[in-house]
Amino acid sequence: MLLSDTSSLDSWLSWQEQCHPIEIDLGLQRVASVYQRLKSNAAKRVFTITVGGTNGKGSCVAMLEAILIHAGYQVGVYSTPHIQRYNERVRLNGQSVADELLTASFHRINQARTTTSLSYFEFGTLAALDIFAQGEVDVQILEVGLGGRLDAVNIIDADAALISSIDVDHTAWLGSDKSAIALEKAGIFRANQKAVCGDKNVPQSLLDYARSIDTDLWLAGRDFNYQSQTGSWQIVAVNGCVIDYPLPALKGEHQLQNAAAVISLLAHIAADLPLSKEAVDAGLIAVNLPGRLQQIGAKPDVFLDVAHNPESARTLAKFLRTYPRTGRVCAVFSILEDKDLNKVLQPFIGLIDHWHIAPLTNLRAQTTDVIADNVSHVLNQPYTVYGSIGEAYKGVLASLDEDDLVICFGSFYVVEACLDAL
Repeated sequence: MLLSDTSSLDSWLSWQEQCHPIEIDLGLQRVASVYQRLKSNAAKRVFTITVGGTNGKGSCVAMLEAILIHAGYQVGVYSTPHIQRYNERVRLNGQSVADELLTASFHRINQARTTTSLSYFEFGTLAALDIFAQGEVDVQILEVGLGGRLDAVNIIDADAALISSIDVDHTAWLGSDKSAIALEKAGIFRANQKAVCGDKNVPQSLLDYARSIDTDLWLAGRDFNYQSQTGSWQIVAVNGCVIDYPLPALKGEHQLQNAAAVISLLAHIAADLPLSKEAVDAGLIAVNLPGRLQQIGAKPDVFLDVAHNPESARTLAKFLRTYPRTGRVCAVFSILEDKDLNKVLQPFIGLIDHWHIAPLTNLRAQTTDVIADNVSHVLNQPYTVYGSIGEAYKGVLASLDEDDLVICFGSFYVVEACLDAL
């Protein structure tokens, strides 16, 4: 297929989905070789923050972005996956880039790669780096797609790194236990780099690796902590300093863990990126991220959440238990087959009154038969099966009273389909 910088974005993306033999192909050699040929366009070295973690990394990226923009920096963000439009993956100063910027970059990458094969994700990563270089941003924030050590964003030696949390997920690629997974995620660390980990229960393997390469790591629970109170919260530093902050616009107490990690990282790198307390406060108040306890309806209350693994499911269940309600709780749900369905469902025992199940439009989707069997036997709760998530969403809305609560979750694809059905 002959493509150019004037070809449509859809044409480029359709070609990328088919041009590499493996969908998930971890490793840095191919993508790094193309980047070396491409990066001659860069006018200056960009300060880079790489963000990894099992859950919360998207929220951390969004908070960093909002704060740094309010501080007056020109900010580029690469964050995956998208929910509704591919352009969401690459943002300049909080705005998704235009199709034309992406297609022009894809054309440059295609010329630079010559015979080197690149995956869909690798094309996107290189496009983001190329667009940020062309736009001469002050800071680029790169979200790890999978793991860390072998993820395409790790071709960049970041100036600072943040790891939000560690839990078991993507075991086929990262290992079967938290220790192995933590070591993979620690692969974004560099010698003498400033880094923060927001997980208080991080495996020793991550700490040992950071120590072995002299990463200047600040750890939640050791170097900083947070405490909440009505209407605000505080970060408590190891030196005893206590600072009050407004609650983040993102819902859920777990966002305080993410915010504490973000603010601690910004304090750690203040010599490189100075900013005011006012910028931090403004960024926390303004931050926006679709699909993270995103409320799209009231009376009845309807929330969308991308929770898709055991840790995020526990966090979501905790939110539902504390959310004020008087009616039923219903779920629109589906999940990919490589997720631990049983452990994702367990936190909702006795919590959901009715499940509305449908298949995902993805080759890795779990079947509705398997999901329904687990809901019936693990949770012993009633369910209805639909032909699509859109039908499930419309079906649950038709059955609700105004004091009921709906949560749509299990995958980014669930959130996307529900938004499309609005």
